[in-house]
Amino acid sequence: MLFWGLVFVALVGVWKASQELGVATWWRGPRSAPQPVLVQILPLVTPSVMVIGGVFRWRLLPWLGLLAAAATAAIGAGDLGRVWRLGLVEVALGAAGLAFSLAALAAQVRRPHR
Repeated sequence: MLFWGLVFVALVGVWKASQELGVATWWRGPRSAPQPVLVQILPLVTPSVMVIGGVFRWRLLPWLGLLAAAATAAIGAGDLGRVWRLGLVEVALGAAGLAFSLAALAAQVRRPHR
């Protein structure tokens, strides 16, 4: 839960950095013609769902984490062309989410020794 909360904060940081630098990620769009609000909040949906899943202790959370990591990396891949530095941050967040979810999945299926 805490990890995905930090991913959410990092993506808000990417949002703010793109705004301050005046560069447009594909999901924000340029300041003169911004994307619709639903597209702008798209990167923040998956970490939010993961945090909610952590609060309610969903059993399938590690599997959903794999999907959330792939979605985050895919969103970042869309930015690798024009704003590649911000895209790298987004892809790195997706890769970290993948590693975290794989570790959580391994911990879930591991049987303790008796």
